[in-house]
Amino acid sequence: MTLPGPLGKLNRETVRLKLRNGLWLPLTCKTRAKGLAVDNFTIISNNCWGGTVYESYGMRKASPTIGMFIMPGDYVRFCAELDSYLSEPLEFISPEESKWKAELGSNGNWGTYLIGRLGDIELQMLHHHDEATARRKWQSRVERVNHDRLIFKLNDQNGATEEDLLAFDALPLEHKLIFAAKDHPGIKCCRRIHCPRGCGFIPASWEPFGANRSFNVTEYINGCFGSC
Repeated sequence: MTLPGPLGKLNRETVRLKLRNGLWLPLTCKTRAKGLAVDNFTIISNNCWGGTVYESYGMRKASPTIGMFIMPGDYVRFCAELDSYLSEPLEFISPEESKWKAELGSNGNWGTYLIGRLGDIELQMLHHHDEATARRKWQSRVERVNHDRLIFKLNDQNGATEEDLLAFDALPLEHKLIFAAKDHPGIKCCRRIHCPRGCGFIPASWEPFGANRSFNVTEYINGCFGSC
């Protein structure tokens, strides 16, 4: 797809996301929010999905895992001991110090964003570039976490293995989801999601929000907390 003028350097996916996030979500969020039976819930996601869900309803972000991704093994540990990790001081490390350098170092954006650390896990703060701002947002969103209304979501991105998915599925979490590009019959919380042809995993930008054809997020949230 070749685009004219200043859009010439943008690919199809970039344009799709700019239109979705900058136009479609703001125009439709109030209508979508009318279907929600509950608010003030916290989404602990391994990537940017939580932020998209909040924006799709025009809601304030009540989760610290916004604008970042967490590698699968780190994410499973984070969810297993959420309160403990949220009480850890947020540190920032260089790309050279990252334990995930071998896995992520070949990515084109490696070294362009902040990397946070909580104890032994890392936060790949993809949309954060200033430590002071990142720290302020992290701390304010940690304070907004609603521990009585938690949803945990992992996907099969960033090299997630079957063992990672099984470990997450085994966690004693009341409301948890895995989005994947294929069926995993032995994993109870897994939902297969439509994704681009030939893609072996679910990109964060293709994960569902609202009443998506692959998975109705609004119905799921209502089912979790609608009677609270």
